[in-house]
Amino acid sequence: LESTVNSILRHGPMPPPCAPKRVVVDFSSPNVAKEMHVGHLRSTIIGDTISRLLEFCGHRVDRVNHVGDWGTQFGMLIGHLKNVFPDYATKPPPIGDLQQFYKDAKKVFDDDEAFKKVAHAEVVRLQAGDADSRFAWRQICEVSRREFEKVYSRLQVELEEVGESFYNEYIPPVIRHLTEIGVAHDSDGAMVIFPPGTKHEQPLIVRKSDGGFGYDSTDMAAVWYRLLELQADWLVYVTDAGQSQHFELIFAAARQAGWVGDKRLDHCPFGLVCGDDGKKFKTRSGEVTRLVDLLDEAVTRMEATLRERWDADVAAGKLEPYTDEELLETARVMGYGAVKYADLKGGRVNDYIFSYERMLDDKGNTAVYLLYAGARLSSIQRKAAATSGASAAELVASGAGVALSMPTELELALALARFGETVEFTTQTLLPNKLCEYVHDVCVKFTAFYLECKVIEEDAVNQSRLLLVRAAQLVIKKANELLGIGYVDKV
Repeated sequence: LESTVNSILRHGPMPPPCAPKRVVVDFSSPNVAKEMHVGHLRSTIIGDTISRLLEFCGHRVDRVNHVGDWGTQFGMLIGHLKNVFPDYATKPPPIGDLQQFYKDAKKVFDDDEAFKKVAHAEVVRLQAGDADSRFAWRQICEVSRREFEKVYSRLQVELEEVGESFYNEYIPPVIRHLTEIGVAHDSDGAMVIFPPGTKHEQPLIVRKSDGGFGYDSTDMAAVWYRLLELQADWLVYVTDAGQSQHFELIFAAARQAGWVGDKRLDHCPFGLVCGDDGKKFKTRSGEVTRLVDLLDEAVTRMEATLRERWDADVAAGKLEPYTDEELLETARVMGYGAVKYADLKGGRVNDYIFSYERMLDDKGNTAVYLLYAGARLSSIQRKAAATSGASAAELVASGAGVALSMPTELELALALARFGETVEFTTQTLLPNKLCEYVHDVCVKFTAFYLECKVIEEDAVNQSRLLLVRAAQLVIKKANELLGIGYVDKV
């Protein structure tokens, strides 16, 4: 056990051994010209954590944002853009509120028969590759992209956009292939697939009776591209539980077509985000909450809590005067981290109640509690370095190690030793809550150790305990990083 802790001190927490694979993780996937909602928040947070875990384990991960950037609604949007911003070709359209732009376009579409014909004509032009229509489409996509990035930058999530439109050129040859090998069949003019071994009566419709394509067409082309063109070994789709049947059929059809072999396909379903009333989370007005506002509210509340505490500590001489930027940066880490951790800790398949009061509580199983514990670990090391003149890192470099004897030392060390197996289990099951449970347990074990075992006593530093503190910090910091919730050195 001592050698395991000493290895953490010298090399950091290490990933479990595994054969590197190429993994495509499809997550977030909002629709162009629509606001991202709390469902996209769950997909983004869970998908990012799964990607971080896979990357840490040595896999090559494609973080794919399968945005909804194609479809008949774009005829309506392009027609409205041309009406409202006729000089869109020379000036970027100043669309300030995408959601309102979409609603306005939909209202005109529903109320005006002439505009409805214009919208249908725009769809035809867009799909035929008309230069003006494609340019207008790209303008709308770019406005959406900027809005999406406001959320991703706050959450520190990286994604590669590969939208539905990317697969357009692959759909016809994929359907021809599926027809030639006897997987897709004609049904009243439509091409459908009834995958064997599924309990669902509704087939996949890979080509509609009018010759058009839909989600089933795009998703079959995407599976084909990812397995056979990218040569991915593992596909992971992170979407709401309502799409479980759809992906069961997609995966079964891919297996029937002979595309899968020994490769792994996973759908990671997640439950709803609910309000205090247990119903789907919405604002008081009944509107879906903008994600940027939802995230920033957590930071605003955390900032107010920290300012009150820090001001009291400065007045009592416990804290050096601070800058507003220091306060805001700490509030950002803790506020955004609190939203992420609240989403992850309960298990992705479960619904969870979104409550600022619960997620920003500094007691219990919250990110705020974990971050306070991490700050205490850093504080102990700073005090020890000031007392002895040598930092924990310098002690490790000199060859010093831990010597465990007290029960709480042993319990903390045992918890640290479980890091690798926890990462392995979390990655294989794609259940981030298992890593949440682990890091919370490490923080609880550290608190018990801290209350029982003095690291600094009468101007003397217990080197072994200081190094155990250092090892705990390294593990908690890495676990937080994998969960995407950050770390603060002082609170």
